[in-house]
Amino acid sequence: MEWRDRARQGFREAFGRDPAFVADAGGRVNLIGEHTDYHEGFVFPAAIDLRTLAAAAPRADGRIRIRSGNVEEVRESSVDVLQPPGGFPPWWAYAEGPFWALREARVPIPGADVWVRGEVPLGGGLSSSASIQVALTALGAALAGQALPPMEVARLARRSENLYCGVPCGAMDQVASACGLAGHALLLDCRTLAIDPVPFPGPWALVVADSGVRHAVAGSEYARRQQECARGLAVARKAFPEVRTARDLTLDHLASIRADLDETAFQRLRHVVTENDRCLQAREALKRQDGSALASLLAGSHESLARDYEVSCPELDLLVEIGTGLPGSLGARLTGAGFGGNTVHVVDGEAAEAYREALFRRYRDRTGRETPMRIVHPDQGVRCLPLATGE
Repeated sequence: MEWRDRARQGFREAFGRDPAFVADAGGRVNLIGEHTDYHEGFVFPAAIDLRTLAAAAPRADGRIRIRSGNVEEVRESSVDVLQPPGGFPPWWAYAEGPFWALREARVPIPGADVWVRGEVPLGGGLSSSASIQVALTALGAALAGQALPPMEVARLARRSENLYCGVPCGAMDQVASACGLAGHALLLDCRTLAIDPVPFPGPWALVVADSGVRHAVAGSEYARRQQECARGLAVARKAFPEVRTARDLTLDHLASIRADLDETAFQRLRHVVTENDRCLQAREALKRQDGSALASLLAGSHESLARDYEVSCPELDLLVEIGTGLPGSLGARLTGAGFGGNTVHVVDGEAAEAYREALFRRYRDRTGRETPMRIVHPDQGVRCLPLATGE
């Protein structure tokens, strides 16, 4: 069954009528470039074929009624009273926030019945929240009679996540989910939002391995890393007035002010500087289909995330250790915010299934955890389609 048929069926079962529009948007896997997006740095994500499905039909009473196909709950409110809930965001904030963001952007949102179901694992570093908000932003705009460009969908979805859900994320997740291209990774400059699509080599495959450890990017550790970087950046700006964000720093900058930085701030900024460089090098490795170079860059990224940014955990480290020792490996690292979630493994496509099975068995044997190990593919970004009555 095609994605639009699944979305239509879910809506019919929820509301007993046909939707007017269906939409879907991918989760994302980030090949390299972690914790650089909110520093206006470089990232290298791809939308994937784990998706969020959504469908909607207008209502005449100005109310938004949202039914989740994941938690089997309904959230109902009025368009004109939508306000950020504050505190730790409940599930419905991620579904309601896009309609608030559209309203704040003066898009004339009508009332609507909305059905949404995420196929992206929650809390696993694959941007389940961004895929929900991207799909619903496009869907809400369609209900208002507007077809927004993918980058504008991404901008509004990020505004929803930042301000309605209270998650201080950068632009990467929403841009990947909205603007992805099938068979490509996107080198994204988070300062300018310029995108360089790079073909993902056909002979390679991606395996995403779930550590079984859940994380919450709205939690205190994520915000603390930003505060630690800001502390170091304040010192750097005094010495180098041209420095605007950590994106502008070099290792020479850091070496010259190291005596004035506390060790934690130094390590955090060193990660950002070196990770930006690895991201640009990874683009060239992908273009050359240079698996050896890419493996070295992924290893360096994980080491920096584990030691300098301190966002890994024993389970993620173990998955990387096991994966890099398996036949067909072209490198592995944690993907997403860290503190749990997933690792991404680039592998020889012919070995992908055997690799996935071996990774599952060895991780289970070492930890007792039986967790999903998925082969995923770079996929396209957001889609939103009208449905003819009775289609």
